[in-house]
Amino acid sequence: MNNELNTSDFVYGSELQGRGYVTQTDIIFGTFTTATGIVALCGAMLNFYFIKNLKAFHNPFGFFWAVRTVGELGSDIVYAIYTGPITLVQSTSIPPGINIFAYHLAMTFGYIQCLMHWGVSVNRLVAVWFPFYYDRIFNKKLCVIVVIGICLDAFMIVSLYLLFPCNHIGYSPQLHENVFVKCSPEQENSLLTPIIMKACYSIACAGTALINLTTFGKIAYIRITSKVKYNNVQFRRDIRLFIIGVMQDINMVVVIGSIVVYNNEANTSTFAILLSYDGLVFIYILNTFFMTFFNPECRRFLFKTGSKVHTLSYIEPTEGPTTQWTPESQAVTK
Repeated sequence: MNNELNTSDFVYGSELQGRGYVTQTDIIFGTFTTATGIVALCGAMLNFYFIKNLKAFHNPFGFFWAVRTVGELGSDIVYAIYTGPITLVQSTSIPPGINIFAYHLAMTFGYIQCLMHWGVSVNRLVAVWFPFYYDRIFNKKLCVIVVIGICLDAFMIVSLYLLFPCNHIGYSPQLHENVFVKCSPEQENSLLTPIIMKACYSIACAGTALINLTTFGKIAYIRITSKVKYNNVQFRRDIRLFIIGVMQDINMVVVIGSIVVYNNEANTSTFAILLSYDGLVFIYILNTFFMTFFNPECRRFLFKTGSKVHTLSYIEPTEGPTTQWTPESQAVTK
């Protein structure tokens, strides 16, 4: 009798509805999520501003950075204009399809951003290990192929939800996190989502960590064996960009790791919710912060400091030749 009652009371998408009234906790979470999305969105615009106006980023590294920023935009927009506001409203008539679409939109762009960390790390590895071959390896054709491949991979991953229905995830305004959308009362959780998240964690996080360790090993070797080469301006710039990338990767490992651990978990703590949900966009803010304040080209350009802003044609790998991406180096008098 109880099973029949539960079946008859089942409403698809009920997990995605608001509570009908707003609590103080809803206001805190909703405001924080909306504000985080807006700040991250502004940070993405700042990234594009740097990439467009600084010739130092008219190169493969800047191209990958731009694409990774595009990946960040998907989650930024969803947080700023959808999940944050519906948390503040707590409507009981949210169409499940719209909620699920918002999740898939953010996930598609988030997956692109996730894999672009791997691309940026490989870019830095080649710049440090094979400076003479950097231009030959990272030509325009290869860069475009890599980006297209990553985008297609992201769309293929998300399309699995269409091939294997009843695995959908959506945002719950009441719980302030992504939850499994049941197709029937008997279902417990999504079988597909944990696999996808673990794949992203393994490829983008663990894979990137191994690449960065290899790059660090080469930097340490050069530091010990050749002070002249280590103190080269171009090489130190490569080191600086590598360190910035590592700081961004550490944040990504922590947040995506928390998503894997707490995905579809019941009775998740407030800290776990903030780390596994809002933390994803918060690391996008940190990415912009690291690039802006730990990179002198960006810092000088943003704050107009110094009598001259030296804008190199591209972030050259040590001893590597100039590339076809930009014209020759120039100094802009300020």
